[in-house]
Amino acid sequence: MQPIELISITKRFRTAEKGEGEITILSNIDLGVVQGQSTAIIGKSGSGKSTLLHIAGGLDSPSEGKVLCNGTDFATLDDRHRSALRNLHIGFIFQSNLLLEDFTALENVMAPALIAGKKEKECKDRAVELLNRLGLADRMNHIPGKLSGGEKQRVAICRALMNSPEVILADEPTGALDEENAGEVEQLLLDLVREEGRSLLLVTHNQDFAYRCDNVYLLKNHVLTKEK
Repeated sequence: MQPIELISITKRFRTAEKGEGEITILSNIDLGVVQGQSTAIIGKSGSGKSTLLHIAGGLDSPSEGKVLCNGTDFATLDDRHRSALRNLHIGFIFQSNLLLEDFTALENVMAPALIAGKKEKECKDRAVELLNRLGLADRMNHIPGKLSGGEKQRVAICRALMNSPEVILADEPTGALDEENAGEVEQLLLDLVREEGRSLLLVTHNQDFAYRCDNVYLLKNHVLTKEK
């Protein structure tokens, strides 16, 4: 079973302009996220890459088609059960990292597991393990305002891994980083796929990063085509 499967996905939006009706962003897209492989989606700004990623993670709903997470159709779930399914099986990494500014790095990483109802000691032990692994042992008690851009993104990766998800969804994860930090984050993500058998689905403008992945798709004119 593929951990995430998109079946005949179409997404349309109503336009604000009078008489314009709807515009199509995605058209009849099929995509399977393969366990233990990395997949990149490339395309111009505004092509719908982030929309597709949000649909894959159950953060948005398609106009037509199905999204299966471990065989469960997101559309059959209410908001509470959809959130619970995401929290257990999917880890999200965003360009802006979306860390809680008043929480320490450790507290940010612990949050998904606490939300899932796990015991605080178990959550703390797991968070410390992840932060140590990603070279943040001496930064775990710092709030985001005291961290560099690369450190913040590593904290975000730790948070995404907190519940040991099968799939990591990453939206321009290196877009806000300098070249050195970007290279470090790229390698971390690819190592996680190779060493732990996780799946990575990312959207990126960085073609070099994209073509280091196992699979590459181009989103153009609403349609997804395989490039690698």
